Amino acid sequence: MSRDAVQPYYPGTLPAPRNAWYVCAFSDEVGERPMSRRILGDRVVFYRTEAGDPVALADYCPHRAVALSHGKRVEGDRIQCIYHGMEFGPDGHCRRVPSQKAVPRAMATRSYPLAERWRWIWIWMGDSDAADESLIPDHSTFGLGEDDGFYKIQRFRMDIGGSFQLLHENLLDVSHITFLHEGMFDSGTIAETPATTEIDGNVITMTRRLTETVSGPYARQFGLEEGTRVNRQLIAKTFIPALNINTNIFEFPDDPERPACTRHAPFGITPETERSCHYFTASASDYGVRPEGEALEAQNRNVWNVFLTDKLAIESIQQSYDEMGAATPDASVRADEAAVRFRRIVMRMAADEAAEA
Repeated sequence: MSRDAVQPYYPGTLPAPRNAWYVCAFSDEVGERPMSRRILGDRVVFYRTEAGDPVALADYCPHRAVALSHGKRVEGDRIQCIYHGMEFGPDGHCRRVPSQKAVPRAMATRSYPLAERWRWIWIWMGDSDAADESLIPDHSTFGLGEDDGFYKIQRFRMDIGGSFQLLHENLLDVSHITFLHEGMFDSGTIAETPATTEIDGNVITMTRRLTETVSGPYARQFGLEEGTRVNRQLIAKTFIPALNINTNIFEFPDDPERPACTRHAPFGITPETERSCHYFTASASDYGVRPEGEALEAQNRNVWNVFLTDKLAIESIQQSYDEMGAATPDASVRADEAAVRFRRIVMRMAADEAAEA
């Protein structure tokens, strides 16, 4: 298959590249007790070794396919199958068969490469030999680095019954916030503000610039004073296929001595199956005071409730696409430029993988 070959598909069925890093968990989700999660259709079990290193294995015992995540015991660095007590190391190879001394060579399950950045654990689902950690986006560029002047908030994981494609397109075309999130993130003018689109390899950046006055829920969402006039940059940046960063930069034309305020909202987008995805959310701000305790819980609840409207829209779209299949109407407008480019890049990535295979 040539590099430019594109397999036919209809909206909502875009294939997810496997040779890529995806966020698979928050760091505090993975501990000594096994935890299971489906990533790109694969059921994966996670745990930590005695030294605290995260481990990811295919979630089945190669003996009789019982899920290793059903086990309650991690002995040192080994996870124990609940069925017959067989023990597997971080590399997936069986270390002990209680019923005999010899361990069959075929007694092994797959091990997935992992990398921990900030409070996110990233997983490589494709060819392990191709897992290059330098391909993980530099977290310091969106406020999740160390000693960068940003206070960071771990928000939540939301599971969405729609393709990762639909969530990416939702975040790339932020014109929807004027309507789907009316009054929450803008003064009603984002949809009418033209955007510039830049493509750099597998990175798409859409930028909007406008002047508006913050008020009501919009002001509270961003921790700005009611009635403040701002020059705003709204930047939606996607590292295909796994990460979107929504950045807002506020400057104050009526108070030119006031420093600009920046808030990044990084979103890890990970396919669960072909028609569902995990949504890992966080934020990083260089202004204001970091919320703690009840204030943080209240803020996260508010963001969760806002994002539920995105979940509703995406699941509705996926349902419609599944019902209509190849007959799905898919007309695009100028604001969809980034979404269309996203589709083309993902399809070429999938074609490249197919050619290599």
